[in-house]
Formats: sequence, C-alpha cells, structure tokens
Amino acid sequence: MHTSRERAVLEVKMAPYELEVSLRDTVLVVDDDPAIREGIADILTVSGYSVIAADDGVTALQELQFQTPDLIISDIMMREMDGYEFFATIRSNPRWLTIPFIFLSARTEDKDIQYGHQMGVDAYLAKPFAPDNLVVLVENKLRRAREIKEYARSDVELMKQQLLTTFSHELRTPLTYISGYLSLLEESTDLDRNSANDMLLGMRRGTDRLTRLVADLTLMARIDGGVVQAEIIHRRSSMLLKPIAQTILDKYEKGAAAENVRLTLEVFEEVSASCIAYYVEDIVDRLVSNGIKFSGKDGGEVICRIERNGHYASISVTDHGIGIRPEEHHAIFEKFQQLDREDMEQQGVGIGLTIARSLAQAHGGNIVVKSVPGEGSTFSLLLPLQDRLPGS
Repeated sequence: MHTSRERAVLEVKMAPYELEVSLRDTVLVVDDDPAIREGIADILTVSGYSVIAADDGVTALQELQFQTPDLIISDIMMREMDGYEFFATIRSNPRWLTIPFIFLSARTEDKDIQYGHQMGVDAYLAKPFAPDNLVVLVENKLRRAREIKEYARSDVELMKQQLLTTFSHELRTPLTYISGYLSLLEESTDLDRNSANDMLLGMRRGTDRLTRLVADLTLMARIDGGVVQAEIIHRRSSMLLKPIAQTILDKYEKGAAAENVRLTLEVFEEVSASCIAYYVEDIVDRLVSNGIKFSGKDGGEVICRIERNGHYASISVTDHGIGIRPEEHHAIFEKFQQLDREDMEQQGVGIGLTIARSLAQAHGGNIVVKSVPGEGSTFSLLLPLQDRLPGS
C-alpha cells in the first residue's frame, strides 16, 4: 500500500493534461496555516489573480492534476510533505519545470535561504511580509516567465525554419541521387558492369547519408531526453584513451591520405577517463572527420593529442585548415548551425558538434575550441579522470 505522499508523487509522473483553463494568471498557494493561506489568497485575488489553495504538498500535487498554475508560492515547514520535497517533486515533471516557484517561510537563517537557492527556487519571501512586497514579487516573476516563454517561442520558430531549410537540402540531395540512378538502371538495357557499379555506388552513398542523418537525429533525441546521461551514469567505466583515438585514426587513414592529409597520434601521458567507450569514439570520430574536411584543398596534417589537462583527461584534435572566426566559436555548437554553407559543401544538418559537446557534458566534461582564421583549429575533448571520481 502506498502512503498519500507516495501516491501523490506517483500521480505527478502520470499527470494528465489540464482540464481547466483560466484567462487570468493563476497562482497556487500552499501553506498549512489557514490564516496565512487565506490572507495571501485575498491579496492576490484583489490584485487580479486566480488563486488555488492547498494546505500541504500532497494536496497541492492533487490540485496540479487538474490545473497547471502560472506561479507557485509554498511554505517550507508543512506536515507530511514539506516545501523542499514538494519543490523537488514539481521539478521532476517536465511540464512543470519552468513554473516560477517562491518559498514563503519564517525560516530566515542564511543556511535555509542558501539551501533553497541551491535547489533552484526562484525567490524567497520571509514571514512576516508586506502585501505590496508579495504582489511586486509575483508580478516580477510572472513577467520574467512570460519573457522567457516568448523568447523560447521565437527561438523554436527560428529553429523550425532552419530545420525546414536544412532538411529540404539534406533529404532531397541523396534521394535525388538514388532516384536518378534507379531511373537510369531501369531505362538502360546495355549497361556495362563498370557503369552499373558506379550507379550502385552513388545509390549506396545516398543511402549511407540518409542513414547517418537518421542516426544523428535519434541520438540527439536520446540526449535531449536524458536517456544517454542516465546510461553514462550507470555504465561508465575506466577507459584508456589511446586505444580509442587509435581506432578512429585507423578508420580514417585511407580517406585522409586520398585528401593529402596526414594523421598523427601524440601521447604525452597515458590517461584513463571515466566514460563509455563508444560515446567517446563517436565524439573523436566527429572531431577527426571535421579536421580532415576543413584542412583545406592542399591537405596538411591532423594531430590527435592525448594528455592530462588539470583534473581532466584530454583528447585534442588539431588541424591547420581554414579556422573559425572568434565570434563564431559559440555558434558552431548550436543545433542546425553550419558556417559558410554557401561557400563549402558540408553534408549533415549541423548537429555533429552539438552532439559531440552534449556527449562530453553528459560525462561531466566538455569540448573547448581554440581557432585562428587561416591557421587552423584545435578542439579539445575533456573527460573526468578516473582518479577524480568520488570514491576513487
């Protein structure tokens, strides 16, 4: 049998869509003191807000099954489920993740306030409070929430346009190859073996390109959904980085040579990182592939270095190609961004570096870039050293 608190937490994970919609901003007030709860409700109602009231966290979670408020005000010290647990439960549901949350409490010690802010609460209002202060705080938090939503909405619209533009190219190009070669094969009755093989090779390249696109989008969805990070937390182990780097360089050796690019591995120190090997291979694969691609028409050298970098194990990939302008260092890691696409044929939808950095960060690391236009770039993958993990 579940307790009422356990049932409430379980219901959060199975919460239906709201059954009720208010034209006014709605505030959920949670406090086990009836006088305070009703007083706050009166102040906010007079100020034009719609108010939902609950006497503890469990009751509040039950109310949330029927309506999602625009802002939550909660006491900390309450029976059965206190404000801290209530806040943590709210933030565990993605639909409620962005609701502004204000702690209201007589606990005004610095450590209590600090703990609330560490949890991520938006504001802290100490009892007793002036009604005007409450109203101003609510107005400010709701205004900020609206600004964030509006920014997110415009950002989503921009991303949709980028997706449509990029996908129209990335899907149409390989499909055109495949469709064109199929038509030629169907219409030709006297093809020699070499011509047929060339057409089949073109079709294979088209299908490979589509396969990579689907694989990248699937991986990006798993990263955004938290699946990859959960997998890393439970399955990571100590791995030497040299064999991982060598595997990728061996994979690209023949293709790099055809582009007049020399691949070099430099190991300054044998280091082990806490990671999942195939995700690290994926990151290094993307960095080496880009190094070869952007080395320039005259070829050059791509150097992969392994060393200790402070508290991290580092694999850096350096090319001596076209480089990246300083103002574009941040943009290259954003989704669906490709620089100078009009001037350079770059296959992909612009999520390769996004995926690489996201995988690094899911390990507790990062990717940093140093680049000078016309001189080349260095992308450094930083991963937690095995001996830096808790309990090591």
